[in-house]
Amino acid sequence: MISTGKSKVTELKLHRQRKERATGLRSGRGNNKLLLLVALLVVGYIMFSLTSQFSRLHAMQAKVNTLQNQIEEIEKRNTALREQIKQIKSDAYIEQVAREQLGLVKPGETLVVPANAQPGEEAKEQAPQQSPQQPAGEGFRIRYNNIYD
Repeated sequence: MISTGKSKVTELKLHRQRKERATGLRSGRGNNKLLLLVALLVVGYIMFSLTSQFSRLHAMQAKVNTLQNQIEEIEKRNTALREQIKQIKSDAYIEQVAREQLGLVKPGETLVVPANAQPGEEAKEQAPQQSPQQPAGEGFRIRYNNIYD
Protein backbone atom coordinates (compact mmCIF):
# COMPACT_ATOMS: atom_id res chain seq x y z
CA MET A 1 0.00 0.00 0.00
CA ILE A 2 1.02 3.38 -0.70
CA SER A 3 1.09 5.48 2.34
CA THR A 4 0.34 9.08 2.32
CA GLY A 5 1.18 11.59 4.96
CA LYS A 6 -2.42 12.08 5.85
CA SER A 7 -2.85 8.67 7.39
CA LYS A 8 0.12 9.16 9.67
CA VAL A 9 -1.34 12.43 10.82
CA THR A 10 -4.68 10.84 11.55
CA GLU A 11 -2.96 8.02 13.40
CA LEU A 12 -1.15 10.59 15.50
CA LYS A 13 -4.37 12.41 16.23
CA LEU A 14 -6.08 9.20 17.26
CA HIS A 15 -3.12 8.29 19.44
CA ARG A 16 -3.23 11.70 21.17
CA GLN A 17 -6.97 11.48 21.73
CA ARG A 18 -6.61 8.03 23.29
CA LYS A 19 -3.80 9.31 25.49
CA GLU A 20 -5.90 12.30 26.64
CA ARG A 21 -8.79 10.02 27.45
CA ALA A 22 -6.55 7.75 29.46
CA THR A 23 -5.06 10.65 31.42
CA GLY A 24 -8.54 12.14 31.82
CA LEU A 25 -9.76 8.93 33.38
CA ARG A 26 -6.84 8.86 35.77
CA SER A 27 -7.47 12.39 36.96
CA GLY A 28 -11.21 11.58 37.11
CA ARG A 29 -10.57 8.72 39.53
CA GLY A 30 -9.46 11.17 42.20
CA ASN A 31 -12.57 13.21 41.56
CA ASN A 32 -14.66 10.04 41.71
CA LYS A 33 -13.27 9.18 45.14
CA LEU A 34 -14.08 12.64 46.41
CA LEU A 35 -17.53 12.46 44.89
CA LEU A 36 -18.08 9.04 46.48
CA LEU A 37 -16.95 10.36 49.86
CA VAL A 38 -19.32 13.34 49.64
CA ALA A 39 -22.16 11.04 48.56
CA LEU A 40 -21.50 8.72 51.52
CA LEU A 41 -21.48 11.67 53.91
CA VAL A 42 -24.77 12.96 52.49
CA VAL A 43 -26.36 9.51 52.75
CA GLY A 44 -25.06 9.12 56.32
CA TYR A 45 -26.48 12.51 57.30
CA ILE A 46 -29.84 11.63 55.76
CA MET A 47 -29.91 8.28 57.61
CA PHE A 48 -29.03 9.98 60.90
CA SER A 49 -31.72 12.62 60.37
CA LEU A 50 -34.35 10.03 59.49
CA THR A 51 -33.48 7.90 62.50
CA SER A 52 -33.75 10.83 64.88
CA GLN A 53 -37.02 11.96 63.29
CA PHE A 54 -38.49 8.46 63.58
CA SER A 55 -37.54 8.27 67.25
CA ARG A 56 -39.16 11.66 67.89
CA LEU A 57 -42.24 10.53 65.99
CA HIS A 58 -42.45 7.36 68.06
CA ALA A 59 -42.19 9.35 71.31
CA MET A 60 -44.89 11.76 70.14
CA GLN A 61 -47.20 8.90 69.19
CA ALA A 62 -46.76 7.36 72.64
CA LYS A 63 -47.59 10.71 74.24
CA VAL A 64 -50.68 11.07 72.03
CA ASN A 65 -51.84 7.60 73.09
CA THR A 66 -51.47 8.41 76.80
CA LEU A 67 -53.29 11.72 76.33
CA GLN A 68 -56.12 9.97 74.48
CA ASN A 69 -56.44 7.49 77.35
CA GLN A 70 -56.60 10.36 79.82
CA ILE A 71 -59.26 12.07 77.69
CA GLU A 72 -61.37 8.90 77.68
CA GLU A 73 -61.10 8.58 81.47
CA ILE A 74 -62.03 12.22 81.99
CA GLU A 75 -64.98 11.92 79.60
CA LYS A 76 -66.25 8.87 81.54
CA ARG A 77 -65.89 10.78 84.80
CA ASN A 78 -67.62 13.79 83.22
CA THR A 79 -70.62 11.70 82.14
CA ALA A 80 -70.83 10.13 85.62
CA LEU A 81 -70.77 13.60 87.20
CA ARG A 82 -73.48 14.82 84.80
CA GLU A 83 -75.67 11.88 85.82
CA GLN A 84 -75.02 12.68 89.47
CA ILE A 85 -75.99 16.33 88.87
CA LYS A 86 -79.24 15.20 87.23
CA GLN A 87 -79.94 12.96 90.22
CA ILE A 88 -79.17 15.74 92.70
CA LYS A 89 -81.46 18.17 90.88
CA SER A 90 -84.36 15.70 90.94
CA ASP A 91 -87.20 16.30 93.40
CA ALA A 92 -86.94 12.79 94.83
CA TYR A 93 -83.30 13.32 95.85
CA ILE A 94 -84.01 16.73 97.37
CA GLU A 95 -86.88 15.22 99.38
CA GLN A 96 -84.68 12.35 100.55
CA VAL A 97 -81.94 14.71 101.74
CA ALA A 98 -84.49 16.95 103.47
CA ARG A 99 -85.94 13.96 105.34
CA GLU A 100 -82.68 12.16 106.26
CA GLN A 101 -80.25 15.00 106.97
CA LEU A 102 -82.49 17.89 107.94
CA GLY A 103 -85.27 15.94 109.68
CA LEU A 104 -88.04 17.67 107.72
CA VAL A 105 -91.48 16.13 107.28
CA LYS A 106 -94.40 16.81 104.97
CA PRO A 107 -97.49 18.42 106.42
CA GLY A 108 -99.59 15.79 108.19
CA GLU A 109 -96.65 13.41 108.77
CA THR A 110 -95.16 12.58 112.15
CA LEU A 111 -91.41 12.40 112.67
CA VAL A 112 -90.27 9.20 114.35
CA VAL A 113 -86.77 9.14 115.78
CA PRO A 114 -85.45 5.67 116.68
CA ALA A 115 -83.72 5.41 120.04
CA ASN A 116 -80.47 3.50 119.71
CA ALA A 117 -79.44 3.55 123.37
CA GLN A 118 -81.21 4.02 126.69
CA PRO A 119 -80.81 7.45 128.32
CA GLY A 120 -78.85 6.07 131.28
CA GLU A 121 -76.25 4.49 129.03
CA GLU A 122 -75.48 7.81 127.36
CA ALA A 123 -74.81 9.45 130.72
CA LYS A 124 -72.45 6.65 131.71
CA GLU A 125 -70.55 6.98 128.47
CA GLN A 126 -70.15 10.74 128.86
CA ALA A 127 -69.05 10.66 132.54
CA PRO A 128 -65.29 10.65 133.10
CA GLN A 129 -63.82 7.31 134.06
CA GLN A 130 -62.69 7.06 137.69
CA SER A 131 -59.50 5.32 138.62
CA PRO A 132 -60.02 1.73 139.82
CA GLN A 133 -58.15 2.42 143.10
CA GLN A 134 -60.90 4.58 144.59
CA PRO A 135 -64.40 3.20 145.05
CA ALA A 136 -67.12 5.34 143.54
CA GLY A 137 -68.27 8.12 145.83
CA GLU A 138 -65.35 8.10 148.26
CA GLY A 139 -63.58 10.95 146.52
CA PHE A 140 -66.60 13.14 147.16
CA ARG A 141 -66.71 12.27 150.87
CA ILE A 142 -63.05 13.05 151.29
CA ARG A 143 -63.52 16.49 149.82
CA TYR A 144 -66.61 17.00 151.88
CA ASN A 145 -64.79 16.14 155.06
CA ASN A 146 -61.89 18.40 154.21
CA ILE A 147 -64.11 21.39 153.55
CA TYR A 148 -65.96 21.26 156.89
CA ASP A 149 -63.20 20.05 159.22
